Amino acid sequence: MSLHISDAVIWQETGDGISLYHSESGDFRTLNATAAQIWALVESDGDRETVIRNLSLLFAGHNPVMTARIRAEVDAFISSMVEADLIEETEAGTRPTRSEPAARS
Repeated sequence: MSLHISDAVIWQETGDGISLYHSESGDFRTLNATAAQIWALVESDGDRETVIRNLSLLFAGHNPVMTARIRAEVDAFISSMVEADLIEETEAGTRPTRSEPAARS
C-alpha cells in the first residue's frame, strides 16, 4: 500500500514539529517532533514499511523489542492520520486523483 498526504492538507514545518490544516474539514493539528519525522518520511517514501524500516534502523538498531514498538506506534499514527483524511492509503503505484495538488508552506 502507498501512502500519500491528502491534497486537502496544507502543512508547514515549524520549530516544534509540523502544523497541519485540512482545508475541507477545518481540522488543525500540530505534530510533535516524533510525529513530524513520521510525516516527513511518509511524504518522501510513501510506504508504511519503508517508514517503519527507516525509523527502526535509526532508533532500534537490531533490537526486536524496539522495532516492534516502533512498528506499533507508526501503525497507530498512520491509521489515525488516514482516519482523519490527512493521509490517504492506496494500492501500490496508484495515487488518488484530485483537482488541486497538496500544499506545503
